Amino acid sequence: MEQLVRVGESRKRRGFGLGRKLMASVLLAFAFAATAQGGTPSDAEAPLLTVENELGGEGAPALFAVGISAGFPSYQTVALAVSLQAQFVGAQLKGSWTPAGAYVGAQLRAYPPIPVPIPLYIGVGGGIYGSNASYHFALGTHVPLGKDLRLDLEGGVANVPQLDQRAWVPHLAVGISYVFPVELAPSEASARLDRGSAPGGGAACTTPDGPDRAQIPAVIEATVNDWILSARATYGSVYTDLRYSYSITRVQLSGNVANVTVNYSGSVREILTGTRQSASGDARVRLVWTGCGWGVGSVRY
Repeated sequence: MEQLVRVGESRKRRGFGLGRKLMASVLLAFAFAATAQGGTPSDAEAPLLTVENELGGEGAPALFAVGISAGFPSYQTVALAVSLQAQFVGAQLKGSWTPAGAYVGAQLRAYPPIPVPIPLYIGVGGGIYGSNASYHFALGTHVPLGKDLRLDLEGGVANVPQLDQRAWVPHLAVGISYVFPVELAPSEASARLDRGSAPGGGAACTTPDGPDRAQIPAVIEATVNDWILSARATYGSVYTDLRYSYSITRVQLSGNVANVTVNYSGSVREILTGTRQSASGDARVRLVWTGCGWGVGSVRY
């Protein structure tokens, strides 16, 4: 979602809110938003920048997350959690405080390549608190709220001690987590994505100046690459073989504001079915010059 990936670099971002289209379209829009956010001021009716790329079936980056959750049974009423997902597999560590002492739990996860708008996982885990032990089975999902933020939902059953016996009870957890991609190993895809220049350009800005059109290509490249990396990590268990292209087709400058139009198209392949999903369209981005660089005001698509 607010999200595989470059397909819509330019557009993925825009559609980064889980839309009605399958992940492919979402990713496309998602990526686009990244492009848009990267900003691109310059006024030329001809394409200011055109990019075409293809990321093959290479392994997706891992996704690391830290967050807080609330749930039941009561040993996880309020808990801190850290997790790591490496495409189809993942793990989580969770800790909280209970009347019986500290609770420490762990969960192993499997992410099946089911082509739905949000990543799903099956989890099996357990934990200890005081002299007690529990274990659980759950089905969960991560709902993207943005490039670096997600809503975590999980439900299932847990086996816990009750007086002199054990019983099965509901296992529920709802949380918010901050996520960021982590490259476990260098890849050709990562090398290509890293070629974009950093938005700032280099030396720090000491003297504010007027809008700099020359920053447009580098800012867009860097921003899109960042979103693509995040989207690949988030949806790498569902989609692969990203193909995308985008062009800055129009830029209108008015003082310190630039209205940019970006045309985009892209596709991804569903790992489970082999079906290609595609999306295309135009995004309109409003950029504001800060004196040293461009900031994103709004994105419409």
